[in-house]
Amino acid sequence: MQILLIFLVVWVAMIAHSFWESSVEGKNAWGKNKYGWNLKLAKNLSLTRYHFWLFVVYMPLIFILLPLVVTGFSIKLFGILLSAYFSGIVIEDFFWFIVNTEIKFKDSWNPKFASYYPWIGFGKYKVPLFYVLGFSIAVVIYFLLVK
Repeated sequence: MQILLIFLVVWVAMIAHSFWESSVEGKNAWGKNKYGWNLKLAKNLSLTRYHFWLFVVYMPLIFILLPLVVTGFSIKLFGILLSAYFSGIVIEDFFWFIVNTEIKFKDSWNPKFASYYPWIGFGKYKVPLFYVLGFSIAVVIYFLLVK
């Protein structure tokens, strides 16, 4: 039950973050009209300065390292937090499309609007490849470090 509670707290925090991020970005998702560098990693994949500091530095410090500093290191807790984080960033991104008041979900949830992601098709449905990878990484980490 405690593991589920940790996941839920991280996910609720990530959903709350999606409200904040959509308020800051509006229609200008990912690298559109952002100040700072934009590192192109592949055709439809880049890392902006803003997102680097947010998702690679700040959030891991808060969601992963801070609890470990407070409670002491535990490989199981580390696995839970890391798994919750990877699944949480997917949830955060998806909720950005839902809670953003500047755009409609049906207009934004597609490869034309969100061209900053590579998309993968499952029949007639498409999702960002990042979502599949994020959840897959979360599941692998969970089974390697927690179970």
